[in-house]
Amino acid sequence: MKKKLTMLLLALLVSACAPKSQQVEQAEESWELSPQAQVTYHYLKSLDYQAAGEHQKAALALEKALVLGPSVRLYQDLARAYLRQGEEQKALEVLKKATGVYPRTPVLYFQLAEFYLIKGDRSGAVKALEKYKDLMPQDLDVYEDLAAFYIEMGDHAAAVDLLQEVSPEEMTAEMHYYMGRAKSELGEKSAAVGHLQKAVQSRPGFLQAWAEKAFIYEQERDYLQAERTYQQLLQMGERSPDLILRIVELNLLLNDPERAMAMFREGPQEVQFQLDMVNQFIRNEFYEHADVLLQDIMDEPDYPETVYFYLALIAYEGRDDPKLALDYLSRVPKNDPYHLQALTFKVQILFYEHDYQEALELSRKGQEIHPGEDRVYLFEAIVLEAMEKYSEARKVLENALEKWPGQTDLLFRKGVVLDKSDKTEKSMLIMEEIIALDQEHHKALNYVGYTLAEQDRDLDRAMILIKRALELDPGNGYYIDSLAWVYYRQGRYEEAWKEILAAVEQVDDEAVIWEHYGDIAKALGKREHALLGYEKALELDPENPEHLREQRARVKEMPENESAKADP
Repeated sequence: MKKKLTMLLLALLVSACAPKSQQVEQAEESWELSPQAQVTYHYLKSLDYQAAGEHQKAALALEKALVLGPSVRLYQDLARAYLRQGEEQKALEVLKKATGVYPRTPVLYFQLAEFYLIKGDRSGAVKALEKYKDLMPQDLDVYEDLAAFYIEMGDHAAAVDLLQEVSPEEMTAEMHYYMGRAKSELGEKSAAVGHLQKAVQSRPGFLQAWAEKAFIYEQERDYLQAERTYQQLLQMGERSPDLILRIVELNLLLNDPERAMAMFREGPQEVQFQLDMVNQFIRNEFYEHADVLLQDIMDEPDYPETVYFYLALIAYEGRDDPKLALDYLSRVPKNDPYHLQALTFKVQILFYEHDYQEALELSRKGQEIHPGEDRVYLFEAIVLEAMEKYSEARKVLENALEKWPGQTDLLFRKGVVLDKSDKTEKSMLIMEEIIALDQEHHKALNYVGYTLAEQDRDLDRAMILIKRALELDPGNGYYIDSLAWVYYRQGRYEEAWKEILAAVEQVDDEAVIWEHYGDIAKALGKREHALLGYEKALELDPENPEHLREQRARVKEMPENESAKADP
């Protein structure tokens, strides 16, 4: 057989210059090969076809080889050949058949799982590995792969159940890592840290485990332990900019700006990284330190003019100097990557300073400079809305929506403008459209929920929408007020009172919220609280001062803790 195979290979070399089809015909007509030699022959043919990019012919050659002499390798190669042709289902069928022929061969199950993933079928990949685990429970490698899949799919309880099947003595560093991640997602933070600690003890250089451990400390607001853990990563040689920025952030949260500044000088000297660090100081309200760092950057030749944007932030937020902030923003040139941010920041300052005309002109100028940015159109509409030019604002939004159909921020603003134009039903249709497009648009969710409460209808749905808005934006005082108002409309006054107290803690300068405070206190017979609510509302330039004065007068006639539940 060896002699025949040698002669076959020699013949193939001699006929190398002949066309492929001719070579095949000559070989098949001239030789009588043993089954094993034919397997080798067809396998070599498949390699030739594959090298030439003829994947269909390669698959046919492998099919012939499999008929003559099945093997794990041939099944694998045939599956890959089908995959190269784009025939994913055929590739999967080949591997499924292979696992039936060779049920205790792990590589086939792992390849099957890989092909399911290529097809986008994660559950299929998991089932393939689960089948192998059931056949070969002693193979610990599959536990690691399965745990990774479960975590990626968000089934953290399954990952925990799986890894609990492994004895503590056999748990690898990777298993402890996956157990730590799963436990963390299930809220078992202490247990998660314990497993991650075992992972790094088993493998000290396990960077992902160190990072996950630090992240859990951050979630638990144990910033000191988080900072120490990240420092450990730094000492191990990990010098990524993101890591250094995390350490800086934690030092600022620990109120240690000096140590954070030391990290600035030890970190990369790349300007964008330095500006990102400056931004951290500004976000954490260490304005003077941020200013010092910016001066360090400006001491270098050819510093980027982006620094003026950050100086404007310090001037406006740290020094309450809008004039200086506007001056800095005017120094950011059109070709600077931060020009759009500078322009929109400038519009916002002018808006808050009630310089609506200049804000309007600047937003229109922004449309000429940045025609592809929807936010400059949005700002123009917001300014026109503040000027009570609702029809003009609506026209701007409709023109913008022709360019960006379905853009939910533009749609939301249009809904608000319609509402302010006393077209509540049309506004509600817009808000419902937004929710249909984006079920996590918390502003639209709250708007619809609050409007339903105002109209005293469909209160169960109003409650669902507002609670969902609060899940997406916890602590939003306006949304808490909406929740209080739904409870009030349902006659659940004690629950309404609890929520309205939380609302005024978050937002104490909104007339409507204080009016709700007064109405709920009145319903509970809390005379002094009701008076406080109406008086606060009257101080804040309300839209309905006469109604508030009437309510205040009625409350003055009430004894404290009157049990009657008065109408709003």
